[in-house]
Amino acid sequence: MTSIVNNSNSNSALVNTLLASDSKMNPNVYSTKKIYPPASTTYQRTDSSSGTVGASQTITFDLLKYGIAQQLLFCYEKGTGGSPAFDFLDVIDRIELLSSSKVVDTLTNYDLQASFSNLESSQYLSVSDSCVKVRAAAPSNLYVVPLVFGFFKDINTNLNLQFNEPMSVRVKFGANVTNDAAGGTTSTLDSAYLRLRYKAYNEGDYSEIITQNYSEPELNQMICGYYDENVETTASINAGANNGVNGSPVELKNTDCVNDFYIIVRKNGAGPAPPVPIDRVRLTASGQEIFDLSAEELLYSKLCENGYVIAGATDDTKNVVKIQTGLWEYSGGGTQSNTMSLRELNNPKLDVFFTNNTGGASAFDVICVEDAVKIVSTVSSNGRIQTSLTN
Repeated sequence: MTSIVNNSNSNSALVNTLLASDSKMNPNVYSTKKIYPPASTTYQRTDSSSGTVGASQTITFDLLKYGIAQQLLFCYEKGTGGSPAFDFLDVIDRIELLSSSKVVDTLTNYDLQASFSNLESSQYLSVSDSCVKVRAAAPSNLYVVPLVFGFFKDINTNLNLQFNEPMSVRVKFGANVTNDAAGGTTSTLDSAYLRLRYKAYNEGDYSEIITQNYSEPELNQMICGYYDENVETTASINAGANNGVNGSPVELKNTDCVNDFYIIVRKNGAGPAPPVPIDRVRLTASGQEIFDLSAEELLYSKLCENGYVIAGATDDTKNVVKIQTGLWEYSGGGTQSNTMSLRELNNPKLDVFFTNNTGGASAFDVICVEDAVKIVSTVSSNGRIQTSLTN
């Protein structure tokens, strides 16, 4: 019976062309999958080495030299009155990764919001449950925020803390850390710590890592990092009104090579403010219009390799707009599909259009977060990490 199909295929010009291709492979010819060497996986809690937990305060965590860091979680506890949705935007101002006291990567509260908006729905579920959604009043609520610095977006660039110079994480808290779920300020920020997942190889496999990665004077690695443009605050906009026929302009001062643009609009003022829907985004530079997309068209901006787009969050995080220069990948790493150099563009500007649907007259903050590619180098003689090239 099968010979009928096979005989028919053998007379097809297309089938014979495909069979002659170098890409042809037989899936039933056995081949061993990639095998990673076994390693010890441990989770370690790290408490702050200096600083104070509280409004506008700063604390520092020294990262232990246990092995290769695979995951970094920032955990904090709030008690008494719970907290409203998106409270992390007010609790966290910025989190910095340092090598020998020098900042090598930064995640602001807006960077965290942008990165959460880029998750596929199943990935976002854990983030929503652990740090985004409203929490009821309780003696203590634990919030867990994943800190996915550029080094953690690919297994190939995970931090080798065992080799690197001493590294640390510095957390700057926001000015409004006591917001509660009822709209008051009765909650208390009680404590904070880091939870790290480490991977440690046996001596032979670790020696191979050292030999392969650090045989030259420097190890150069490509990662991505966020850059926040200056926040543009609008004048007061009446309820139900839009922000004008020309929108709100955001001048792009960054000169890096940008992979993705994230646009966030939120109500200005104290208290957590979730992102509001965006009606339209236009990018112009050097007297040319690069794109002008409506809300409906922006739904298709997260293009995947198969020609379709991903579905992400269903809460207000979905209102963060992402404009890609390349393609979205489920794994988040592995392929640098495209970028846009802003250095040679004259007067690049984003015009953001939105409507005030918050129920009262208010000013709004318009934020542009850029995910840019850069090269970082690790000095083989001392393990110091530094940014070596951004454009």
